[in-house]
Amino acid sequence: MRTPVAARQAAYTVISVVAALTSVGIWLLMIVDEERSVGAATLEMAVKFTNVTVVLVGVVAAWIALDAAPSPARAIAHLTVMVMAVVTAIVNAVLLDPTLPSGWWGVVDLSQHYAIPVAVVAAWATLGPPAEVPASSSGWVVVVPFAWLMFVLARGMVTESYPYDFLDAAEHGWVRVVATVSALFVAMLAIGASISTVDRRRSHDARSS
Repeated sequence: MRTPVAARQAAYTVISVVAALTSVGIWLLMIVDEERSVGAATLEMAVKFTNVTVVLVGVVAAWIALDAAPSPARAIAHLTVMVMAVVTAIVNAVLLDPTLPSGWWGVVDLSQHYAIPVAVVAAWATLGPPAEVPASSSGWVVVVPFAWLMFVLARGMVTESYPYDFLDAAEHGWVRVVATVSALFVAMLAIGASISTVDRRRSHDARSS
């Protein structure tokens, strides 16, 4: 019979493989279908928040699958990718067009916006590991998203091109862009705090039983 650790490692191995296949699929579709150069497709992987999220989910899932020993760094990384995955699904549904495109683009879109976020949260909820990050460290969940935001805004000022319409200050004005981004970061912090709170209660209940 599989131990909980073995089941967890198996689940995160599957998530890591799916995330890797999704990332490679997106990259190849940009090269083949959109006729982008290898360099342009690679840069686009860093420009789109969803693409960054999928890559990081794959990395952290592999980390969990290969190393059963918990650590504060892994807990923060795990919490960060869960928050990013959930926000990716929410933004796609609320601020972007949630309609699935046709063909292979529809397959990767379904994976990155729906399957992977659901899988990451479901694995955490049923198998762990707990993303039990102290309240004093919860702010770390926005470090990667903030670094990505600074990158795309700086790039947009030079190229006048933004990965998402709601970031285009030339069209919407900086007040609206800042308000939208601020709301998203508040949501990230709230989601991260909620996940950590659930895990702390789980740990307390486990010790009490």
